[in-house]
Amino acid sequence: MPLKTVVKVGSITNLSDARYCAGMGVDFLGFRAVEGQENYLPPKKYQEIRGWITGPQTVAEVYGLTEAAQLDVLLEDYKPDYLEMGMAELNLFATLPLPVILRVEGEIPPDIHLPPRYLLVTTLKGHGDSIPLLLEVHRPAEMPDALGEGNGLALNGGSEISPGLRDYSALAEILEQLEVE
Repeated sequence: MPLKTVVKVGSITNLSDARYCAGMGVDFLGFRAVEGQENYLPPKKYQEIRGWITGPQTVAEVYGLTEAAQLDVLLEDYKPDYLEMGMAELNLFATLPLPVILRVEGEIPPDIHLPPRYLLVTTLKGHGDSIPLLLEVHRPAEMPDALGEGNGLALNGGSEISPGLRDYSALAEILEQLEVE
């Protein structure tokens, strides 16, 4: 079933999460692509997972980049549709070859030189309506009553208890609330 709003599920580390989210109709699946970062997914495992899913666009979460040259290797290894980063990573680049999901903490910096496609935020307050927002939600109780046109949600994958075994209760409750009836 389609969802009522745009949904990105990030920090995917396993096939179970990727397939579950794709089956539920999420728009974006995010994978940590910088070695040494929490939930890092090596390129080979990413390609294996990607081979099993259809539907969602993929997002290379590139938090922790320290040099612009690192991006060329990541683009070749992961072949994402989008990039997700913070201001520290964005400031490394004069241009980028893909649309960006920019994580901002607090107020939106006035000096964003590369306009992102989405802003990933922890609150809807204090943000203008010129750039669509992805509100980070961890529990069903954090779901807003209304997101506003073009805005969506950012969720996170989880850990498997063992291969193929995972508790999806919180993620399922959020996604089921978003299903178009």
